[in-house]
This record gives sequence, structure tokens and C-alpha cells, in this order.
Amino acid sequence: MFYFWNVRIKEAYHQLQQSIQPLYENREASNIADLIMEDITGWDRSRRIVHHDALLSKPQLERYTHCKEELLHGRPTQYVLGHAWFCDMRLQVDEHVLIPRPETEELVMEVKKMYADISTDGDHLFKMVDIGTGSGCIAIALKKYFPDWDVWAVDKYNGALAIAKKNAVLLDTEVRFVASDILKEVKTDLLPAFDLIISNPPYIPTADRSAMDDRVLDHEPHAALFVTNEDPLQFYKAIIAFSEQHLLRSGMLFFETHELYAQEVAALLEENGFEHIVVKKDFQEKERIVMGRRAGASL
Repeated sequence: MFYFWNVRIKEAYHQLQQSIQPLYENREASNIADLIMEDITGWDRSRRIVHHDALLSKPQLERYTHCKEELLHGRPTQYVLGHAWFCDMRLQVDEHVLIPRPETEELVMEVKKMYADISTDGDHLFKMVDIGTGSGCIAIALKKYFPDWDVWAVDKYNGALAIAKKNAVLLDTEVRFVASDILKEVKTDLLPAFDLIISNPPYIPTADRSAMDDRVLDHEPHAALFVTNEDPLQFYKAIIAFSEQHLLRSGMLFFETHELYAQEVAALLEENGFEHIVVKKDFQEKERIVMGRRAGASL
């Protein structure tokens, strides 16, 4: 049974902030408390300051108590809230999909930058595919930026595809979703030839689990994090092989990578006939984005 008592907004914020401080640094604990209180009240920080003595309603207090308990059990904030922000879009997320990261936003921004001044050929429908789409964040963001593109998104898992499809509907974007395992269907006929292939695939060997945050290990989907055979390049190799049948001449391949493997991914592209290969650093000065252009005859 839930017992209701009077709690003011300012009291709830401070209680939440203090209760989660053992799990987070002070600034992060404050940011999380702000996010939770904004979600519960529907008010931004400035309005909550003005109305700091307002009492939480019974439904708000129930939600507050539930969120606090979940945070104290180590559940990531985005899963507690049920959403995450990516490229100014609010995306639904749960344990079926990875929480979108700022590094992946940078990957999208590199694509946006490259194609911003390229006009669409009226006789050619530009096609792109996001492999391992998860929440659909990459595919949906690029469809928002380039509404004339024919955007496809692939994932092996039905749970992830269900979330991605829901996000596409909520954000009013038309994306073609396909269930496919890139490791098994390299030459799949389910997909056409593309002008652009993009992916943020799993790349962490299971041996590295001990160095990872428990909140990630205990809640985020391992299939989206870890490779299955201890080869951190496993998915990159499969996607490059896929591109032999499904990437048009002069088409681009964009990858997000682990900082330790970016140069190896670039070498893979070179070995497989790609040109104009570029490795870019993220906002933390880590090599995380690799891109290359396919050379050779048209498909």
C-alpha cells in the first residue's frame, strides 16, 4: 500500500539529490534530480524554483518514489524515465536498446555535414541504411535532416525494432525497418543497394566487461555491446562484406568505433578497396568515427 504525505517540490529535489549522491558525482546527481523532477512535474528548472513550495500531487509522489527506488537500484536514468534525448529528439528507450550517446550524435553530424550541400538527383532516390539500429536514433535523425532520402534500418532483435518503429511514428518519420542478422545475411536479398551505409555496431570483447560500469552491464543489452567471438572487428568485417553487394560505386560507409580500434577499422576499409578514408576524433579527442568511399565499378 502506498501512503501519501505532503512533500514540497524543493524537498523532493533535495531528498532525491542526496539519496543518489553515493552512486553519482555531485554534479551528475544534481542533473539527474533535475531531470526526474522535470519529468514528474512537467515544469522546467526555472519554473520549479518559482513554485518550489508547491506540493506534489499523489500521482506525482508515487512516480517520484518509484523513480527514486529504481535509481537507487542502479537502473540508468533514461530507462527510469523511459526516454532519452538525441539530436534534439525525444526517443523512447528501454532495456531492449542501448541508450543513445553523444558520440553517436557526432557520427550523425558528420553525415549531415557531408551531405548538407549536395542536392538530390531527381532521377535517383538516395538510399541509406542504418545497421544495428537499436532505438532507431541514427536512422530517424538522418530522415529528419534529409526527408527526401529513402531511409532503411536493420536490427536482429524484434524488441529493438518495436522501439525503433514506435519512435519513427512518434517523430513522424518514414523509415523502412527490416529484421536481419548482419552476421548471417551478408548477401541478403531483403535489402537493395545503398548510397550510404552507417553503423554503430557492437565492438567490446567480453573480456573487457570487468572494466565497465555496473549500470551498463546490469541493464543495457549485451548483444548491442559485446562481440560474440572476442574479435572487436567482427561486425565491421561483416558490414564491409555486406557493402560489396549493397553499396553503390562512390557510396559512403560511416562507422562509430572504439577509440582503440579506429585505425584498424580504417585499415580494413583500405584493404577492401575503399578510398578517401578519414578517421575523426570526438569531442573528447578520441578517434571514434571512421568513414570511407567505395571505389570500383557500379553495382
